[in-house]
Amino acid sequence: MTAIFKNAMLACALAFTTTAIAQPAAVDELAWLEGTWEGTGIDGAPVTEVYSSAANGQFIGHFRQLKPDGSAMFFELITIGKRNGVVTYSLKHFNPDLTGWEEQNTVRHFPLTSRTDTRWEFSGIIYDRTGQDSMTVSVNAKADDGSEQKLDFRFKRVKR
Repeated sequence: MTAIFKNAMLACALAFTTTAIAQPAAVDELAWLEGTWEGTGIDGAPVTEVYSSAANGQFIGHFRQLKPDGSAMFFELITIGKRNGVVTYSLKHFNPDLTGWEEQNTVRHFPLTSRTDTRWEFSGIIYDRTGQDSMTVSVNAKADDGSEQKLDFRFKRVKR
């Protein structure tokens, strides 16, 4: 599943980053993300996402996807901040041994394309706040065969 997901995520990055429409927003409107979130992701396996409080207009976070057997599948290092005047979700993927999926100096950027009070869409990565301490993160990805798939990651906040 790792290779399929890896290729799907990279295809997602390529497919959606060129279609962004800038939306006026402030980074601090995402302060609700601060804390530790746990839930289920690929194949129902455990996921964790953690965000620190914003510093100088930027959030720093990390994500961990486990396999159903509890071993690591992959990690992400995430920032959310302004890029070219638009709130942008940026990330790099890593294998369990910390080798990167992207080239060393390549970062995937997903500019904000739309938002409501509870839903933020970053060019195919959607953060949907479903409650005070719950959210669903959906990733629209293209598989190797060109078909589109939606991956949902469901989280509950466990710590602020």
